[in-house]
Amino acid sequence: MAKSIIGLDIGTNNVKAVELVESGKEIILKHVGFARIEAIPDLTNEEDRHKALLKAIREALPKSSLKTKKVVTALNGKLVINRIISLPKGPVMRLAREEVKKMIIAEIEAEIPFPVEDAAVDYYTLDDPATTKEEKIRISVAVVPKSEIDKNIALMREIGIEQESIDVVPFALMRGLTTLKPRLNVETTGIIELGAATTEVVVTRGLDMLFTRNVPLGGNLLTRVIQDILNLDYEKAENSKITEGLPPTVTPQFERIATEIRNSLSYFQLQEHKKIDLAFICGGGSKLRQVLQFLKEKIDIPLEIANPPLENIKNEMKNIPVGLLEEIGPSLVTVIGLAMKAKKNEKRFNFLPENMRKEGVSFKIYYIGAGLATAAVILLFYLLLAYKIKQKETSIVDMKKALSNVQYVVERTQEAAQALAEATRLEGILKEIFVITPPLAQVLDELVVSMPATVWLREVIISGDIPEAAAITAKTARDGKGAKKKAGPPPPLSLEVVGLSTKSVGVADFMINLKQWPHFSSCELTGAKQAAIGTEQGVAWTIKCSILNPAPAKKPEDKK
Repeated sequence: MAKSIIGLDIGTNNVKAVELVESGKEIILKHVGFARIEAIPDLTNEEDRHKALLKAIREALPKSSLKTKKVVTALNGKLVINRIISLPKGPVMRLAREEVKKMIIAEIEAEIPFPVEDAAVDYYTLDDPATTKEEKIRISVAVVPKSEIDKNIALMREIGIEQESIDVVPFALMRGLTTLKPRLNVETTGIIELGAATTEVVVTRGLDMLFTRNVPLGGNLLTRVIQDILNLDYEKAENSKITEGLPPTVTPQFERIATEIRNSLSYFQLQEHKKIDLAFICGGGSKLRQVLQFLKEKIDIPLEIANPPLENIKNEMKNIPVGLLEEIGPSLVTVIGLAMKAKKNEKRFNFLPENMRKEGVSFKIYYIGAGLATAAVILLFYLLLAYKIKQKETSIVDMKKALSNVQYVVERTQEAAQALAEATRLEGILKEIFVITPPLAQVLDELVVSMPATVWLREVIISGDIPEAAAITAKTARDGKGAKKKAGPPPPLSLEVVGLSTKSVGVADFMINLKQWPHFSSCELTGAKQAAIGTEQGVAWTIKCSILNPAPAKKPEDKK
């Protein structure tokens, strides 16, 4: 069955979404979403910016038109580090992956612009350790702040999206251009993504990243200069930049960007002694009038506007004309790279925590279906083995081996029966949880609704004797003399919430909101300390509450 994946590119000014289905050798376009973030960068307060971002994501990802909820996002910016390093072959082959990551941190610690304890690492080898004769092997490395990963996950949860993986933008750019490579017949390729806040410069050979640099200059710099010179508001200056082109007074600012791009590409060619055969220009800045001609005058490398991702993609979106797709194609390179399904053995990064890749949620749930499926598989294997033994005559030795296998299957079947009984017991507990004890689904929903925009949850722990409490309320208890007596209310469950807040008032608002619900009682702040949230100072805190099951109000006829 073909797999559908959504790529979601969250930029400074815009949100772009693409849904692709890879069916055999064919890539099919199912959805394209584009929405502007209606908040001026750097001039809008954090809360309003967050609301505008949520609105743009929902606009770019209308649930009614999507075939899947699996989304691939990406991290970008000056805090994302991409490097190619060399490590001794022996330790890389012998040590566990987590130990190799510690070696990587020790190797590039001086280049990490944030606390090392906040660093998340992923890597893949460029050389095959089993075949290379060198003592060291090359490793492609990506390092990002864990706090940025947490922000990305929190944002997707708030939208209600299931994340497939978290990539980094340079590698998404590389994959987004792969559909063009067969007809190019070039060895080393450059990619220049002109973004709103930054410019990404990437050099690749096939699907191997050779060089990447993030330049902290982008289209917003040009917009602000036009805004000041022509005395326009931000939106009019942005539109003027695209429709009218850059006035002569803005050219020096664009030359700054062009110089940084040229220096980055020249540095790679000098250091690696490799020639860049062709470079592509993509991103929102590629729509500027005469941008290609301007960069050709500054950069001594063959340049093209990158509109390849849509050339080899089958468009099944009847409501989007081909001309429009060609027009916005250069802006979609990153998001198409995110949406492209990972082929077998493809090298790529994934910063989604391991437990979320396996479970798909932030807290553990017992899947009853897993136990039933295991029992069914074992039973099927037993029946198949018995059928083969009956149909085929074997020697005594072979029969003994077969009987030994049968004994093994019988033992596994007994274990499966126990697993089935346990699954049935858990199913009963779940029914009691949602019928008799406090409705946990409603409690979690109230918890999320109570969260201000400045609050992120890191951990939610619910504890208590749920099955026994339910049983007490469901049956009549007996006192010490054997007489029946009415059961008292079930003991409350305990709720512990661990989270972060960019503002100290955020946690206070959260507690006030919680107390307005009848299920939350005795909420208290048990710990709070300062914590770094990206480049800002925030508060890490813990809240403990009791979860009650308030008795329903009596009907008028009950009072009689």
